Amino acid sequence: MTFDKMMETLPAFAEKASKLADRLGLLRAGLVADHIALRITERADAEALRDDLLSRGTLLSDKEINGRPILLIQLHTPMQVGPWAIDLVELPFPDGKKRRDGWEHVELVMPCGATDKVQMLEAVKQIPAMIAKWPVLKDGTLGIEIKTSCPKGDDEPLANPTVAFRHDGITVKVHPHDMRDVLGLRQAEATA
Repeated sequence: MTFDKMMETLPAFAEKASKLADRLGLLRAGLVADHIALRITERADAEALRDDLLSRGTLLSDKEINGRPILLIQLHTPMQVGPWAIDLVELPFPDGKKRRDGWEHVELVMPCGATDKVQMLEAVKQIPAMIAKWPVLKDGTLGIEIKTSCPKGDDEPLANPTVAFRHDGITVKVHPHDMRDVLGLRQAEATA
């Protein structure tokens, strides 16, 4: 599995992700994408992708989460993913679950000060286009699955509560902080 091979499938993923974001009103809200994530089922493919990505960027984070490495790699040149220019790729190593290989989600930043998933969900519900859609979103009428989480690594200065919208194998997530802030990288640069 090579990054070039993954890039061949990016236009189809980008089209679906941007359509979902537009349907939810996230594009009109002007949210910026901070990263895109892959899903890989074989360790050898994940290792090959890691090496390929590292030849194109810089490793920002390599953490063991839930028993597997999850890497964040900042590309030297951003990728165009629909309406978003994205320079950060999340590469989780396989977790043993059967999934399809490929692009899995895009994460958008909605600066709102949320510190937990309840606050984040309330903030997302206040996006102008979301207000009218919320009743049919939450009851499943639109076929869009909604999940909340609040991931935070042990050494990360910020929690990053997340609302995920999944439809047709594509997920668009919204969280309050750019991953570089969550990792404390911008704070470290400012004090250096």
